[in-house]
Amino acid sequence: MDKKLLWPVILAGLLGLAIIFYPRPTPEPPPQPLDLPEPAPTTSPLFVPDPDPEPAPEFLAVDLPEALPPLPALDDSDADARAALAGAAGEALVDQHLVPDDVIRKLVATVDNLPREALWIKSRAVPPVEGRLLVEGPEGARVLSPANFLRYTPLVQLVGAVDARALASAYRRHYPLLQQAYEELGYPGRQFHNRVLEVIDHLLATPAVDGPIRLEQPHVLYTFADPRLEALSPGQKILLRVGPENAAVLRARLIELRAALEERPATPDAD
Repeated sequence: MDKKLLWPVILAGLLGLAIIFYPRPTPEPPPQPLDLPEPAPTTSPLFVPDPDPEPAPEFLAVDLPEALPPLPALDDSDADARAALAGAAGEALVDQHLVPDDVIRKLVATVDNLPREALWIKSRAVPPVEGRLLVEGPEGARVLSPANFLRYTPLVQLVGAVDARALASAYRRHYPLLQQAYEELGYPGRQFHNRVLEVIDHLLATPAVDGPIRLEQPHVLYTFADPRLEALSPGQKILLRVGPENAAVLRARLIELRAALEERPATPDAD
C-alpha cells in the first residue's frame, strides 16, 4: 500500500479533477494504446463513467490571447508542457516530481485511472513518494501511524502554494493536447474536461475518518481493515493515507481549482 502514488492527487489538483455521482450504465472497457495499460472497468458503486459523447465545454474557447504561438504536436510536447506547469505550479514541483517524458499522456492516463480499481505503473506521472509505510500498534491491531503523514507534507506544501488561476489558464491553453491524449485512451467523442470535473468531485467525496485507521496485512502489503475504506478508489485512499491535515490542504486546493476551471473571464464593455 505504501507504494501507491501521491502524485495523482497533485495532478487532480493541477488539472482540476473530480467525480459527479449519477446513476449510469456500466461502460465497455476502453482500450489503451501506446504501451499505456488499459484502465480496468470498475465494480465500485463510487464511479460509473458516462458512455455517451458529451459536448465540448464552452470556456475552452475563451480568454486565450490571439497571438499565442501554435501548440507543438503531442509527441513533441514534453518541454512545452513541463514549462507551462512550472510557470503555473512552481519549478520545484515539476523538477522534483514530474516524469521527464510523455508528460501529457501520462497525466491524462493517471487522471482517468484515479477513480478506478488500480493505478497503473506504466502510466504514472511521477515516481512513488520515498520511504516506507509507517504503522504502529501490536500485531492484529495495527493502525496507520501519524508519523507516516510527514512523508507527504513537503509535497503537499508545494501543492498548497499553487496558483489556481494560472493552472486553469495553462489547462485551457493545452486542452487540445489533453483532449487528443484522452481520445487515444479509447474515448473518441468524449470530453476530457468532463472527466476532469468528475474526478475532482470524486476525490472531494472521500469519506472523513475519525480516529486511527486500522490496517490488516493479509500478504506483503497492508490494506484497510474496514472493508468500506478498502473498497475506495486509489485516489480516495491517497487522501486517507496522507493524513487529515495534508488532506485538508489538498481538498481546499481541489475546490479552488475546480472553481477556477469553471470561471468565465469578464467580457469588456463595448464602447
